[in-house]
Amino acid sequence: MRISKNDPTQQAGSAPHVLRANGCAAWQLPPDETCPAVARTQVKGVLLALLMPEELVRDATTIVSELATNVFTHALGGRAPAATPIPALPELHLYRRGVRPQIVVKVFDTSPWRGAFPPGPLRPGPEAESGRGLGIVDALVREHSGRWGVHRTRSRLAPTPTSGKAAYFALPVPLAAPALSPAPSRPDCAQAARQLENALAARGLLRMHRCEAGNMAVLSIRTEITVWARDNAFHVTMPTTGTVRYPLSDITEVTEAIVHCNEDLNAR
Repeated sequence: MRISKNDPTQQAGSAPHVLRANGCAAWQLPPDETCPAVARTQVKGVLLALLMPEELVRDATTIVSELATNVFTHALGGRAPAATPIPALPELHLYRRGVRPQIVVKVFDTSPWRGAFPPGPLRPGPEAESGRGLGIVDALVREHSGRWGVHRTRSRLAPTPTSGKAAYFALPVPLAAPALSPAPSRPDCAQAARQLENALAARGLLRMHRCEAGNMAVLSIRTEITVWARDNAFHVTMPTTGTVRYPLSDITEVTEAIVHCNEDLNAR
């Protein structure tokens, strides 16, 4: 599911519902100095509506602000695009994943891929004039026992799916926090495979083949990527990870993993 950046009422009312339904809320971000502020406002509003703990809301808002600042400073060169338009506007993506939920936040841009960040704490030298923002991201994510990084992906809201990268973080929802929703009704395996196929097609992956037999389905995305929907789960085989099992409700996360792998394979 998508949320239009042009309808603030729809954003405020729909984004929490989208997350509760295991969808992905997405907004285009302005390509100017207001980019971090808009990202902060959207993330804070959704997490407050979901009754997340104050500390998680505060830290997630700080983290997304740093990631959006990075996009404006480095991907856009610290100024709004003028004579040379960018392929697609920056985007903010927000969804849940996992049976024990995590909140996942991604900031997408189309600047050139420069590789993943090195593992371990980020500690810029005392004379460094930049890089401290990612150090803050690293420290806050570690404090919540979460994860963060960067990976290749495609846009969600551009007129046509556009390649780029996403800086992301994932924070576990504390056990004391209210559940994001009652457990959603599970689709059967064939239905889930069709939903996954539609989600991948919306991201520009069109040469897929699906076959069904009873309560089982196989979705072939390309030679290297195959998905089996059976035993109330997705079994996703990719060269980067081997075979990984996902709940049928994690269609957004499975889509993200496949698009990521597909972009890496294309880059090779």
